[in-house]
Amino acid sequence: MTLRELCLAICSAAALAVFALLTLPAVTRADALDDGVRRVAMQLQCPVCEGENVADSPSGLAADMRAVIRSRLAAGEGDQQILDEFVASYGDSILTEPPKRGVSLGVWLGPTIGIALGGVLLGMLLRAWRHQREAPPSAGAVAALDPEVADEYHRFRQEFGR
Repeated sequence: MTLRELCLAICSAAALAVFALLTLPAVTRADALDDGVRRVAMQLQCPVCEGENVADSPSGLAADMRAVIRSRLAAGEGDQQILDEFVASYGDSILTEPPKRGVSLGVWLGPTIGIALGGVLLGMLLRAWRHQREAPPSAGAVAALDPEVADEYHRFRQEFGR
């Protein structure tokens, strides 16, 4: 390798290193911005796609919403501010986890209350079945029994007091 080739290789490596150092902050900022867009978009339901959030939806509206989120984050707005603006436009149903108040509270508490009431009802039924006793046979019914069975029955009643 000649001296000229060696100098050219060193200069190329130095230029590449300078280029990498200059572009590294931009790449880092872009990654942070992308992470922020994904973080906010995961909290929003896609108005077009059933059951998908804005981050994962392939629809054009979701892409537009991600672009709005990106521009607002780049402008320095906070996550909650951005979410509040979408809620003002679309209502609470745009959120993947709507607030637990009003009708939404019933959706959150309804299954829990239903399971609790079912458990109480089942417990009451089991207790009633367990404590249900047959009425003691009447005297006429005991007299109609076979004499050996009637004697056994009377001995049992005397022994156990029933």
